[in-house]
Amino acid sequence: MRYSFKLVLILVVLLGFQACNQSEDNVPEITKEEFPDLKIFLDKFEVEAKLRGYNFDFSNLDIIYVDEIKNPDGSEYCGFGFIKHPVSGKRTIQISKSPGLCDWANKTDIERENLFFHLMGRAFLNLQPDNALMCNGKPLSMMSITFNNFNIYKENEPELREYYIDELFDRLAANEQCIDFRQNFTQNPVFFKNDLSDPLWRFSNDNGRYQVSRGIHPNSFSTTFLGISSTGTGQNTGYIYKELEMPNIPEGATVILRTKVNAENLQGPGVAIAMRVYDNKIGTSGATTNESHFLTTEPNPINGKLENRVLELRLTNFTRKTIFIIPFAVMMPGTSGQAFFDDFEILVEPR
Repeated sequence: MRYSFKLVLILVVLLGFQACNQSEDNVPEITKEEFPDLKIFLDKFEVEAKLRGYNFDFSNLDIIYVDEIKNPDGSEYCGFGFIKHPVSGKRTIQISKSPGLCDWANKTDIERENLFFHLMGRAFLNLQPDNALMCNGKPLSMMSITFNNFNIYKENEPELREYYIDELFDRLAANEQCIDFRQNFTQNPVFFKNDLSDPLWRFSNDNGRYQVSRGIHPNSFSTTFLGISSTGTGQNTGYIYKELEMPNIPEGATVILRTKVNAENLQGPGVAIAMRVYDNKIGTSGATTNESHFLTTEPNPINGKLENRVLELRLTNFTRKTIFIIPFAVMMPGTSGQAFFDDFEILVEPR
């Protein structure tokens, strides 16, 4: 009887072990599929969102595979996130099936999740590239584009994964990290200045009624200027501006836009400066860009003969929720003459 009981017990254990193996064999592994349904990764994103108190409606989101994603210069993207697709008008994520640089078909589940969540940050949460670093050299955000977006965090880094997803939904999570600001603002407060090697300045000239320029004063090779001139025919404001994305500035700092204005004989209303600041508001259908601050001297423009006239705007208590700062040099409608905005710069005073 004992022998029979042992035999039965062994058979039960063996059958149980076999059943477990069969059960495990029936569990699909995404990594075994070259191009699994992308909804698998959307479901993962939704789980993480709910853990952080968000309930999303993804009905206006398209997630699709494409054969390849290339720039006109031939450079390749592994994925792309559209806040508004130029054809469909919907939030859209595209994943490249290209076997070369990207090789999605041979990535692990966690690598694919890394890239997919990065693209959701762009397409659904309206985030821009953020290349700030932790003090240990790791990216501060999943929105980095200087690191391999398949490998921001790895399978064996659950705490790091949790942090990066926290920061994806709330940029204030980065304040718990040691942040490399790339400079000591107490010693060098200049965060941004008019650098002539930077081509990404924009302007609005009211259909040619204003002329804009950037240059270096011939009598002062250390002084750069933004120039705006008009014959007084401007019907709308003329301005030059620069978008500063994901500014890496300490929480609680004071941000100062400052310039020195020079003009020989500025007639009419005159010139001013302005600064717009934006953050994101996350709603059920994704994030929307929200203007959090608008500072300007436009109600009190300056004119006449101007010699190094200082104009300044101060934004106190900066928050890392900020995704854009846009500084402007402005000429008011009806102004005639030429004005130079010298040493146009943004300074940071840490708290």
